[in-house]
Amino acid sequence: MFVTLLVLLGLLCGSYLGVIADRLPRGEPTSTGRSHCDSCGADLRWFELIPIVSWLAQRGRCRRCGVHITMAPLLTEMVTAVLFGAMAARFDLNLETAAFVVLAGALVPLSIIDLRTRRLPREIIYVAAAVGAPLLVVAALVAGEPERIWWAAVGAGSGLGFFLALYFGWRGGMGDGDVRLAGLLGLYLGWIGLAHIPVGLFLGFLAGSLAGIVALARGGGRKTALPFGPFMAIGAVVAMLWGHPIIELWLGK
Repeated sequence: MFVTLLVLLGLLCGSYLGVIADRLPRGEPTSTGRSHCDSCGADLRWFELIPIVSWLAQRGRCRRCGVHITMAPLLTEMVTAVLFGAMAARFDLNLETAAFVVLAGALVPLSIIDLRTRRLPREIIYVAAAVGAPLLVVAALVAGEPERIWWAAVGAGSGLGFFLALYFGWRGGMGDGDVRLAGLLGLYLGWIGLAHIPVGLFLGFLAGSLAGIVALARGGGRKTALPFGPFMAIGAVVAMLWGHPIIELWLGK
């Protein structure tokens, strides 16, 4: 039941996260103003804001101008729902679930914006840290595991330090947004366990490397720029959800 509720919440939040991903890079307000068709400017009615259902009912077209609406909003809602549900299944009905849902909600627009613009807006990262960190601290204290607070601090410092070294040592290969995101992901990975930090980072680099190989195979040059944020997010999420069995496999247990 809890997982189902979080999936539904993810669908609702996914719609707004899509708005953030669209408006924030353009400098438009994300909390005010009616959603509208990008082609004709028609304001969307309340029933057109219902996740997934509205897109299917309108067959992916604007009710006024008939222009085709991409599947991007639909995919954003579905991915957010899956992430929220996965966090609920992983952490159950506990306070830390709220913290990890906040992270999931930040990773969705961050990944979309990075794919489109090669940028990771600091505003989203800072909000996720400002909301998530206190929740993780309280969750650790409520669970009687204060050591997790120290682990989270080590994770944040490790992520920042490692990516900061890459930033200065690999000019052009890493952006300052990647450094900030690494600190945020390290915070959450460290809270789960110190061993999750290298696992999440390694999986992120692995995902990015595989994407680079695919890009080369499809004719991209060696200097083809790939946004690294989405791959960092993938690696961290996999480590958060399945880190324990991966670590045991890694150690041969």
